[in-house]
This record gives sequence, C-alpha cells and structure tokens, in this order.
Amino acid sequence: MDDRKNIVNMSYLNSISNGDKSFLIDLIDLFFEQIPDYQEKLKYLNIKKDWQNLAKTAHKAKSAIIMMGMDDLAIELKKMEENAKEEKIIGDYQEIIVKFVNDTNSALAELRDIKEKIT
Repeated sequence: MDDRKNIVNMSYLNSISNGDKSFLIDLIDLFFEQIPDYQEKLKYLNIKKDWQNLAKTAHKAKSAIIMMGMDDLAIELKKMEENAKEEKIIGDYQEIIVKFVNDTNSALAELRDIKEKIT
C-alpha cells in the first residue's frame, strides 16, 4: 500500500476476528457485498427526499461501517439517521453521503489489498 491514510481500523478487525483469517475474509466479503448497495440507496433516497428510508438505510450502513472500525464515519451516519427521522438539517445529508461514498471506496480498495495479502 502507499502512503494514503488508512480508513479501515485493522486493529479492531483483528480483535473481532480473533486472528481467524476465514472469519476476517467473510467480514471483508460482506462489506464488498453491502457497500455498493448502500452507496446507491443513500444517493437515490436523498435525491427522492425519502427521509424515513434514508434514515433506515443510514442505520443499516452504519452497522457495516462500525464492523470495519470506521468510527468517525459511523458518527456522521448516526447524525444523518437521527436528523432524517425528524426531517432536520436536510442540507447536511449530501455532504455526509459524499463522505460515505469516498471513505467506503477507499475502504474497499484497502480491503482488496488486505484480502489479497491474507489469501
């Protein structure tokens, strides 16, 4: 890997996988499966101004993010989830979604490298 800042918290991932490479690969594969769908749903629901489903999707996406130890992004998703439920601070959603897409794309790249090294 290069000098870019790591998005995924490998210490956290290693602690929850307890050194089990097979379990770690399962977690990575689940992230690969879920994240593109969450990216598209968040963007779509924001455009459609479907705040209640945006809140639900942010909640689901937050779980995947927490599993990768991406705490800062999880906090942003939680804020969006809570605000979308009450249809508050709507102007912030786009910025959070862009951060989500950018950070998760970086995480996907990191995880591809990690998976390649452990398989």
